[in-house]
This record gives sequence, C-alpha cells and structure tokens, in this order.
Amino acid sequence: MPFFVINKIPVFLTWDRDKELREEIFGIENVFGSYIQRYGQKNNDYKKIKKALYKKYLQNKMAFVKEWSEFDLYGEDAASNMWDLIYDYCAYYGCGYTSDIRDETSFFVDDSMGQSFLFPQGRTFMLNYYVAPYNWRWKYIRRKKGITITTVIDATNVERIVGTLANFTIFYKDRIIKCGEVFDITLIH
Repeated sequence: MPFFVINKIPVFLTWDRDKELREEIFGIENVFGSYIQRYGQKNNDYKKIKKALYKKYLQNKMAFVKEWSEFDLYGEDAASNMWDLIYDYCAYYGCGYTSDIRDETSFFVDDSMGQSFLFPQGRTFMLNYYVAPYNWRWKYIRRKKGITITTVIDATNVERIVGTLANFTIFYKDRIIKCGEVFDITLIH
C-alpha cells in the first residue's frame, strides 16, 4: 500500500483507512474493483487518493494530522498492517528493506491460505536496516561505509503500534521497537 506525503506530512493508510477513502472516492460497490489494475490502462487511483487526502488537509489541517497521519493500532489490526508499515517506513527514509525468511513449505501454505495479500513475505520477516558511519571522519579516513543490521519482525506477537509514519513505536510483550530517524530496539525483562 503506498504512503502519501501531503504538504510535508507523511500519511500511512491502514487497511481500514484505505477502504474508507476508496469508498468515498469510488463508491461502496466499486471498492474491490479499485484494487485491480487492468493491463494497459493508466493507474490514476494514486492521484485520486492523493487529491482526496489533500482536500481533507485543506478543510481542517489539525484534524487531518490527528485522523489521517497518526495511528494507534491494537491486536490483529496492528498485525495486519505491520508489513505495509515497515515497508513504507523503509521507503520513506530510504534506510532499509524487508526480506522473506520462509522456507518453500511455509510459502506454499501461506499462499494457499490467502495470506500473501496481507503478508507478501510472511507473518515473520526480516528487516535489513542500513546504519551509516557515526561521523564523517570514519567514512573517509577509515573507509567505513556503514553496516546493515538485520532483525526479525514478527507480526503474530505484536500488541500495539502507535505514532506516525515518520516516527512510530511497535510494542511486543518482551520488547519495544522504535522506528524513526533513529531505529531502536529495547528489550523488556
């Protein structure tokens, strides 16, 4: 699911918000058809959604930020939006990418159960996060290009996700992951 930047405000559309916006633009009976892109036809849905979001922004700027930019997801709602949120976070900052860690059996089981739509790389996937050198001297004097930190993201055990696309926190029972300009994992005992 694409993210949008409306007047320098990043907007991540959860599945519920996306459906609500598509109902408003295309009508209730045409929502599911709006997800299907036909071969050889221009995809203007992105422009229509961005235009509708911008119109909402112009109507009430403070309410727009509260309703459309910020999110607070719990339980299954948080789990179903996890992969899209992490993917959009990486695209927004240009800081990393997700990768699939499933074996072939898990892939076929997930695909046959219809899980590939919400979780293209499975409910448990890898986040590869690029970390730049601490300061410019390390980069040039010691020829350090930075490293990639790999962490496992498990959507099945997430309890809550709160924040905005630019800065959000993922709460698990045993750890907290903070995603923003600085990526941080805190273990809870």
